[in-house]
Amino acid sequence: MSIQSYFTKFHKEIKVETEELREKRDIIVDKIKASLKSDGHPVPTPLNQGSYIYGVGIKPLNDEEYDIDVGLDFNILSNDYKAAEVRKWVYEAINGHTKNVEDRGPCIRVRYAKGYHVDLVVYARHSNSQDIEDYQLAFKDNSWKNTAPKDLKKFISDARESFKDTKDSSGSDQLQRVTRFLKRWNDEAIPNESDDKPSGLATLLLVIESLKSPKFDNENLPSDIEALISVAEYVESKSYRVSIKKPTPEYEDIYAKINDAAMEKLIKRYGNLLTDLKKAKNLDDEDAALILSEQFGESFPTSLKKSNSDSNESIRVQVSDMNTAIPSFSKPARPHAKV
Repeated sequence: MSIQSYFTKFHKEIKVETEELREKRDIIVDKIKASLKSDGHPVPTPLNQGSYIYGVGIKPLNDEEYDIDVGLDFNILSNDYKAAEVRKWVYEAINGHTKNVEDRGPCIRVRYAKGYHVDLVVYARHSNSQDIEDYQLAFKDNSWKNTAPKDLKKFISDARESFKDTKDSSGSDQLQRVTRFLKRWNDEAIPNESDDKPSGLATLLLVIESLKSPKFDNENLPSDIEALISVAEYVESKSYRVSIKKPTPEYEDIYAKINDAAMEKLIKRYGNLLTDLKKAKNLDDEDAALILSEQFGESFPTSLKKSNSDSNESIRVQVSDMNTAIPSFSKPARPHAKV
């Protein structure tokens, strides 16, 4: 057994399953498209984005909400429409869909009672004479701002390419796993939505910037603890601020929203994380897991040993599955039977 086994179980515990979220996304997008078509407005094409499409989504802590980001791609010229006008189309299309629809800065948030919200981002898109797509993002202040959501997706996809040999049984690579670990770590320190906490995208870009290549152990197997150490060392080396430019327009510093006092705390937290990671690396697995659970929270396993009740439950499920399967074996389908 190695500490990687603990990280594997931790990842399984925090990784979000997207099927239900996909269903909720489709419901709201279909409603918007139908409403806009009925009102004679241009109908957008949905554009998946955020942790949903980058494969770094995690389960929320406690009473926090699942977050779904959806872009609405309008094939229009931004010069022909005011940003506030297009946002108003979307707002009116879904206002009343739930009891809580909020017009925010870069998005319109639709909050559901079942513990999740959908952030709708409005884009104007057209292709220029060189057939290059130009995207403009509609802000609440009625401004259009340059953006490139597809280029950002490609940047992240290209960064993941060198990590393709580190995928686990869920299909997640080391870059994705480490991003999930650090997102949960940030949630443990700052559970609620706050400008003091790095966004999911900020954390993902930090991992890409600081983890230039995958980390392996002496047996050439992925070592997520070594990858985390590399990220923590990168942050701790920044004596004043972490600054990472978004790789697409408007090329803004994605950590700029964090004020100096909060940034100082963030760098200090990474320093403490680095100390514990290095300490854990030199301990027996269960002793290491106890230290790491203090950093990553109770979802990080402190033991991989199954209790008797767990074993009994596993046996019970296996017997139940066998009993269910028996009828199909007693009367197997004929090779050419109609189905």
